[in-house]
Amino acid sequence: MKDLTIKFSQTIVGWFRFDLQLHMLWSFLFSMFGLIWFPLVFTGLIATVIKELFDLWIKGHWSWDDFVFGVIGNMMAFSFVIVC
Repeated sequence: MKDLTIKFSQTIVGWFRFDLQLHMLWSFLFSMFGLIWFPLVFTGLIATVIKELFDLWIKGHWSWDDFVFGVIGNMMAFSFVIVC
């Protein structure tokens, strides 16, 4: 059972790298400010786009993985704000 758990966790971490988890987390946390004032729910999406524009400017490429996970974090927070 322990080997299965280790194999499963390595597979998940391989799919959802730590940097992608951070993009989702920070986008979610920024977007949760929408609980205070609803228009702030878009701050996670804005931060994701600004970060990717900086990557495009500095590194010369746009990371679609980072962008997609940032949008997922924003959508999770948006749905949470709507429910609450």
